[in-house]
Amino acid sequence: MRDAPPPEPRLATEAEIIEALAAIGAERAAEHEAGLRTLLAKMARYGHGRNEPVRAVAALLGDRWSSLTMHLLHSGMLRHADLRRLMALVSAEREVSQRMLTLKLRLLERDGLIERSVVDGAPPRVEYRLTELGRGAYAHFAALVAWTESVTPRIRAARERYDHLHPGEAEDEGD
Repeated sequence: MRDAPPPEPRLATEAEIIEALAAIGAERAAEHEAGLRTLLAKMARYGHGRNEPVRAVAALLGDRWSSLTMHLLHSGMLRHADLRRLMALVSAEREVSQRMLTLKLRLLERDGLIERSVVDGAPPRVEYRLTELGRGAYAHFAALVAWTESVTPRIRAARERYDHLHPGEAEDEGD
């Protein structure tokens, strides 16, 4: 028997919003109220649960294996074994497990970002490619990557300043 799904998280009530804004002080509340209300309105419209697309897809594209998959499939179709070989070539770890790659491919397929095709033959081949939705997501993802590349020196400098002021507090954990 399957467990019942967790209850849908509820959005903040008006009283909770007013209380939270009051707690941060009148000046800061004035700066943040419009943004907070816009965020809550979007969360009401698009969902705010852990598995809602707005959260899940952003997290998925932010993880190392899914992002590499999107980068590699952007150039065209790849078979599973070829995708794994290329991911090993470009990843810092120099390998990706069969299980991890399969898991990430399933998640990307579930969200409609890639499609999986089985091609008849001896043996049958499995191919992956970006869908139209995946190509659209990749365009935005690639823009974020390009921005990050353009500000990398500034981010590194900020990290160095922080690490100098706070030794041992921020360790590079990866993902």
